[in-house]
Amino acid sequence: MSKTFLDPVPPFPGWKRRIYRLSRPVTGDDIQAFLGSEELYIRETASGPVHMIHKYGLLEIHCLPGQEEIEVWFSPDQPAYAAEYLDALLATRF
Repeated sequence: MSKTFLDPVPPFPGWKRRIYRLSRPVTGDDIQAFLGSEELYIRETASGPVHMIHKYGLLEIHCLPGQEEIEVWFSPDQPAYAAEYLDALLATRF
Protein backbone atom coordinates (compact mmCIF):
# COMPACT_ATOMS: atom_id res chain seq x y z
CA MET A 1 0.00 0.00 0.00
CA SER A 2 1.21 3.47 -0.87
CA LYS A 3 2.25 5.66 2.05
CA THR A 4 1.83 8.73 -0.15
CA PHE A 5 -1.81 8.29 -1.17
CA LEU A 6 -3.42 7.22 2.09
CA ASP A 7 -7.04 8.16 1.43
CA PRO A 8 -7.88 7.07 -2.12
CA VAL A 9 -10.92 8.70 -3.66
CA PRO A 10 -11.97 7.44 -7.11
CA PRO A 11 -13.06 10.12 -9.57
CA PHE A 12 -16.04 7.97 -10.59
CA PRO A 13 -17.62 4.80 -9.15
CA GLY A 14 -16.03 1.63 -10.47
CA TRP A 15 -12.73 3.18 -11.58
CA LYS A 16 -9.62 1.09 -10.88
CA ARG A 17 -6.61 2.40 -8.95
CA ARG A 18 -2.90 1.77 -9.51
CA ILE A 19 0.21 3.28 -7.97
CA TYR A 20 3.20 3.85 -10.27
CA ARG A 21 6.74 4.28 -8.99
CA LEU A 22 8.73 6.76 -11.06
CA SER A 23 12.45 7.12 -11.75
CA ARG A 24 12.55 10.53 -10.04
CA PRO A 25 10.30 12.87 -8.05
CA VAL A 26 7.44 14.65 -9.80
CA THR A 27 8.09 18.34 -10.51
CA GLY A 28 5.82 21.25 -11.33
CA ASP A 29 7.05 21.05 -14.92
CA ASP A 30 5.93 17.40 -15.09
CA ILE A 31 2.49 18.36 -13.85
CA GLN A 32 2.23 21.14 -16.45
CA ALA A 33 3.35 18.74 -19.22
CA PHE A 34 0.78 16.12 -18.17
CA LEU A 35 -1.90 18.76 -17.91
CA GLY A 36 -1.90 19.80 -21.56
CA SER A 37 -5.25 21.45 -22.25
CA GLU A 38 -6.96 19.83 -19.27
CA GLU A 39 -7.92 21.69 -16.10
CA LEU A 40 -5.88 21.17 -12.92
CA TYR A 41 -7.65 20.40 -9.66
CA ILE A 42 -5.94 20.37 -6.27
CA ARG A 43 -7.26 18.46 -3.26
CA GLU A 44 -5.79 18.90 0.22
CA THR A 45 -4.98 15.58 1.88
CA ALA A 46 -3.05 14.38 4.93
CA SER A 47 -0.09 13.72 2.58
CA GLY A 48 -0.22 17.24 1.11
CA PRO A 49 -1.88 18.91 -1.87
CA VAL A 50 -2.69 16.31 -4.53
CA HIS A 51 -2.65 17.67 -8.09
CA MET A 52 -5.35 15.87 -10.09
CA ILE A 53 -5.23 15.72 -13.87
CA HIS A 54 -8.25 14.23 -15.63
CA LYS A 55 -7.31 12.98 -19.11
CA TYR A 56 -10.18 12.75 -21.59
CA GLY A 57 -12.40 10.48 -19.50
CA LEU A 58 -9.84 7.67 -19.73
CA LEU A 59 -7.79 8.18 -16.60
CA GLU A 60 -7.06 10.54 -13.76
CA ILE A 61 -3.50 11.13 -12.55
CA HIS A 62 -2.87 12.20 -8.95
CA CYS A 63 0.56 13.75 -8.29
CA LEU A 64 2.24 15.10 -5.20
CA PRO A 65 5.17 17.34 -6.20
CA GLY A 66 8.42 15.94 -4.81
CA GLN A 67 7.16 12.35 -4.58
CA GLU A 68 8.46 9.44 -6.66
CA GLU A 69 5.09 7.82 -7.20
CA ILE A 70 1.76 8.76 -8.74
CA GLU A 71 -1.72 7.41 -8.23
CA VAL A 72 -3.66 6.66 -11.42
CA TRP A 73 -7.36 5.87 -11.73
CA PHE A 74 -8.50 4.06 -14.89
CA SER A 75 -11.90 4.01 -16.53
CA PRO A 76 -13.17 0.42 -16.54
CA ASP A 77 -14.70 0.96 -20.01
CA GLN A 78 -11.38 1.10 -21.93
CA PRO A 79 -8.62 -0.24 -19.66
CA ALA A 80 -6.20 -1.31 -22.43
CA TYR A 81 -6.43 2.02 -24.28
CA ALA A 82 -6.05 3.98 -21.02
CA ALA A 83 -2.97 1.93 -20.05
CA GLU A 84 -1.37 2.53 -23.46
CA TYR A 85 -2.09 6.24 -23.22
CA LEU A 86 -0.56 6.43 -19.72
CA ASP A 87 2.55 4.52 -20.84
CA ALA A 88 3.06 6.98 -23.70
CA LEU A 89 2.46 9.95 -21.42
CA LEU A 90 4.93 8.72 -18.78
CA ALA A 91 7.54 7.96 -21.47
CA THR A 92 7.59 11.63 -22.42
CA ARG A 93 8.75 12.69 -18.92
CA PHE A 94 10.26 9.71 -17.07
